[in-house]
Amino acid sequence: MSVKETLRNDIKHVLRGLSAEEINRKSHLLESQLLQYLATLENNFPLSVVGLYLPLRGEPRWELDRWAEFPWQLAYPSPKDEGMHFLLPTEPLPRKGHWVGEGSECEPDVIVVPGLVFTEQGFRIGRGGGFYDRLLANWKPKVGCVGVCFDEQLREGFEPEAHDKKMNVIITDSRVIECKG
Repeated sequence: MSVKETLRNDIKHVLRGLSAEEINRKSHLLESQLLQYLATLENNFPLSVVGLYLPLRGEPRWELDRWAEFPWQLAYPSPKDEGMHFLLPTEPLPRKGHWVGEGSECEPDVIVVPGLVFTEQGFRIGRGGGFYDRLLANWKPKVGCVGVCFDEQLREGFEPEAHDKKMNVIITDSRVIECKG
């Protein structure tokens, strides 16, 4: 088994051990830090569209009513060819699944990227489908990429591959990590 597969399996086990209440608590803390970071970022780089994701099991959750006080439009991923793109939804968000079905295509100013594992240097291991890797190989958001995870998902010990794109910042439930270099 590869190092990445071992790390994926280890983190999935850790995430399964978190209760729904703990995931909600950690998500709330992470979301607070994310909103504060984006609001501060907007002082230097006006944001009009933020690319979010629809969370899968174990991923940080959003309380979307908290986002209503900010002027940003929220875009979500949708499959396209062998990869994905972002849509401004024209119908209610799906209750299950992680894709938006209908909407107008857009390029968010900043995207929020989930992952199973992140290093403090800004590299991530996703779920293995390569969707974000393919997206970021051909497109770079104007302002950048924000990786989000719980503290338990920060790990070292894997070498990034050529296709791995570095996040500008990683936000967890307890801190903001600027990824330099």
